[in-house]
Parts: sequence; structure tokens; C-alpha cells
Amino acid sequence: MHFDQAAATWDEDPGRRQRALALAGELRPIIRRYQVRNALDYGAGTGTVSFLLADELGHILLIDLSEGMARQARQKIAERGLANMEVRQLDLLTTPVEGQFDLVYTLMTLHHIRDTRGILERFYALLRPGGCCCIADLEAEDGSFHAAFPDFDGHNGFEPEALGRQMETVGFSGVEYHRFYTISREASGDERREYPLFFLKGEKKH
Repeated sequence: MHFDQAAATWDEDPGRRQRALALAGELRPIIRRYQVRNALDYGAGTGTVSFLLADELGHILLIDLSEGMARQARQKIAERGLANMEVRQLDLLTTPVEGQFDLVYTLMTLHHIRDTRGILERFYALLRPGGCCCIADLEAEDGSFHAAFPDFDGHNGFEPEALGRQMETVGFSGVEYHRFYTISREASGDERREYPLFFLKGEKKH
């Protein structure tokens, strides 16, 4: 998938903003409950979710592998004059990131990452004790979601219960999930399909 090329028009899709609004609504109570000050947005894209939360967080680190996405996010931060948001273009699986975070969140990114356990381990290591990891992603589907992208080599969604168990093996506790959004889109021809998204949360033990 060609995220660099798509970055310039990424924000024009109203469905992406609706998903971001839904996730921000899930995260706000967690920000209050866990007294979150600093957060990491993994696979941040153009930063849509983080801009919705910027007024409620002291600092947000946006990480994305795509140079184009990172460029768009930096431009939006500069246009808004925000001092509490920082963008880094890197591969979190291979590049060290200093510091620890109260919250790690990610929207529609994990299914692009082949090494699921590896990235969960990175999330866990980057959280402070008592911190929270929130994953919003596709429930398991038949492969039609990415049918238009023959080079897609990620996961066809996840069974959230199984992903939750994997979080537990990494060390997370208090793991729970629920369905929070449904994408409706054309799968093939004029056929419309619904693709549910789950919200999965786990805590790093004190």
C-alpha cells in the first residue's frame, strides 16, 4: 500500500475523520482515569486522532513509517502552532524511542504489522508502570477489505479475544475489548460490506 502517495489527500475521506472521532471518544475517559499527560500515537498518519486530543494531553509523540504522512502531520502542527505535538518517521520495531508514556494508542495500523507480538512488546516497554495501551482495529474479515491492494501483506483483521490473550502473554493485565465502530464500504462491484472495528485495552502492571 502506498501511504506516501496517499498522504496529501488522506484527510479528504470523511470516514477516516468519523473513525478518529469515535476513537477519541473512547480515549477521553481513559485519559481522565489514568491521568494521562504524555501519549504515543502509533501509525499516526496525518495525526487526525491526536489533533482531537491535543488540548487534553501535555505531550503527544506521533510515530509513522510513511514519510508522506509524517510530512503532512508536521505541516498541520505548524499551521496550528501546537507546541505539545511531535512527529517522528521511524520503524518502531527497529528504532529505539527514549522515554516512557502514560498511554499508547493506535487506529487501523496493527493489521499492517506482520510481527504482532514484536510490536506489542515495544508498546509494553514504552509504557510507564500503570500505563495503558489501546488498540483500535479491524475484526477478522475475509480479505475483501484490502482487495483493491494486491500488494497488501498484513493481517485480515484480528479476533480481538485472541489478540487480547497475546497482550497478556506480553505482560498486559486487565485486558478487555468491545466493538466501537463499523466501516461501511464497497467491497467489490456495487456490493457494500460492513467491517466492525474493536477497541482493545490493556494495562501495564505497577
